[in-house]
Amino acid sequence: MKILLALTDAASLETIGDLLLSQGHEFNSVDDGNELVEAMRENPDMVIMDANLPGISGYDCCRLIKHDDKNRLKPVVLLMPTQELAAWARFSECGADDFIELPLKPHVVKAKIKLLLRINELYQRLDASHRSAEQEIRIAKHMFDSITKRQPQVVDFMDYWGLSAGNFCGDLFIFERTHENHLHIFMGDFTGHGLAAAIGALPVSDIFFAMTRNGFGIERIVAEINRKLYDFMPTGKFCSAMVLRLDADNSKLEIWNGGLPPALLVDSQCKIVSQCESFHLPLGIAEPSDFQSQTQKFELSGIQSIVICSDGLIEARNSLGEEFGEDRLVQVIARQLKERNVFNKIKLNTLSFLEGLEPHDDISLAVININ
Repeated sequence: MKILLALTDAASLETIGDLLLSQGHEFNSVDDGNELVEAMRENPDMVIMDANLPGISGYDCCRLIKHDDKNRLKPVVLLMPTQELAAWARFSECGADDFIELPLKPHVVKAKIKLLLRINELYQRLDASHRSAEQEIRIAKHMFDSITKRQPQVVDFMDYWGLSAGNFCGDLFIFERTHENHLHIFMGDFTGHGLAAAIGALPVSDIFFAMTRNGFGIERIVAEINRKLYDFMPTGKFCSAMVLRLDADNSKLEIWNGGLPPALLVDSQCKIVSQCESFHLPLGIAEPSDFQSQTQKFELSGIQSIVICSDGLIEARNSLGEEFGEDRLVQVIARQLKERNVFNKIKLNTLSFLEGLEPHDDISLAVININ
């Protein structure tokens, strides 16, 4: 380990330096706060400094170190007279990790250095884990962005909103038209977040786009997606999903629902006329030979909107721990407000309910406006 010492007392420097060398560590020494700031460019693993350095005080040097993203996790130790109340107050405010009481006691110094180097090792592991997680998030986001870019067309009568529980929303929402201009829509909620969700999204989207473009119905599509996920995904990983087929003239709807909240069919008076409950297991759980692909079919005469969402919306909790819930969703839809459509009603009420809190699960909401 490389340790930076910023000490003004020669005896203290000798005592601590000998201890470090006996433990196999390297050290560099300075005796001024300005020199300490410059020496931080050499990337030491730990800093031990006098609280009362000339130039820039040890307290202020500590603040500078802890506000630097590159160095903020490195242990900083202050040598200070603990009997002074003012020194204690400044120590608690500057962000130092520990202190060594003056006058020095070699066995205390040795124990503190050993402990703080162990803490530094934990910090480094945490930092490495954090960087790895950030890399996974970037990869997963790139994969999701690549999937959505494969559908350049826009459906002007359909609105979608996603709110992430982390760095990006891991729910999958894709759509594609058949040669006959029927519209296929897929909403999926994978177990896990980030890369775990993105890995499952790739085969799902490949199958969905290819089979839709080749004229297959949604029963065949969900059966093939289930087979792929059953073979591909680890045990315990699956995808709660809803797949819809809307006829080209918006007169008929076909739905397969496996594990998502009910799809709601809403008339022009904001009354829920029908609900498509989940009668199937999520994709990737059932063996292909046991998989049930039967769909529900609806006539859309008199229907104004179709509302679908992921569990994240229904299970969203506010600061009081209250759940948004299906009943609240129904009430929001039925309420006569001035927003232009059902989509805005639900989105705005969800955000108001959360009061700025990040949801504990990804939220997806889609509304298809039939008329």
